[in-house]
Amino acid sequence: MRGVYSMAALAALEEMGFGGCFDHVAGSSAGALNGAYFLTGQAAYGVETYVRFLSTRHFVNPWRREKRVDIDYMIDRVLKEQRPLDLPQLQRAATTLHISLTDYHQATTHYVTNRTPDIDLWEAFRATAALPVLYDKPVQLGAGWYVDGGLRDLVPFRKVVETGCRYAVVILTLPLTSRSKKLRTALRAVSWRTVRKYSAPLRKALCSVDAEYNRTMERLGTPATNAHESSTRVLVIAPRNRWDLVTRMTIDSRRLLRCAHRARLDTWQAFGLTPPTSP
Repeated sequence: MRGVYSMAALAALEEMGFGGCFDHVAGSSAGALNGAYFLTGQAAYGVETYVRFLSTRHFVNPWRREKRVDIDYMIDRVLKEQRPLDLPQLQRAATTLHISLTDYHQATTHYVTNRTPDIDLWEAFRATAALPVLYDKPVQLGAGWYVDGGLRDLVPFRKVVETGCRYAVVILTLPLTSRSKKLRTALRAVSWRTVRKYSAPLRKALCSVDAEYNRTMERLGTPATNAHESSTRVLVIAPRNRWDLVTRMTIDSRRLLRCAHRARLDTWQAFGLTPPTSP
């Protein structure tokens, strides 16, 4: 549900006329789905999907024993039926969408795109959003099994740099000061009962500091790094504080809408502009 911020930021880019300007879009988990809505010209529609159609106990229910975040409901009911994502348009898009996945057995990062032959994009989206513990099952894609792409590649900035892009816009759902921290002992004890069935690499990834994320946030927060490791110039869109943000499991539509408005304002301001009055 934190993805409502990045979805609204993409809707603001769409509003500003940047919808067809990108050669590559890379995302993990909700970021990959948001990127898909952006590439099909449905970003504003995607914001409404969060606020009106995902803000329900059918999708997020912490009291359920299984699928506390029901990714199957999101994909099969919302994205296919209630709020259809234009998959044919995504496959025709001039922009390449890179979808980050985490290998269930090795906890390594794997990518598929809207250009990957013989791939079921619906299952790719299901896999990148398959949150361990909260959804708690891997998704088969081709010959592999995968879970949440954000587990090992939460901000896939490196993938964008590797494409050779000269300019990049990075959208974060947390402030630039955010860092990954090791789970407190009590939380590790609680989560162990759930994750003990996972492979050793996946358990380690879940319970350890995400060093790659921390390095990426350090790079993005230091202007000099924009020209340090590559020729890619970067514009970062990120919330300045946590006041208007939501959590992974927020379903209060008013809070989601407030977060979306904050993202729109932050995006226009990142370009040094004042947004027009919201319709």
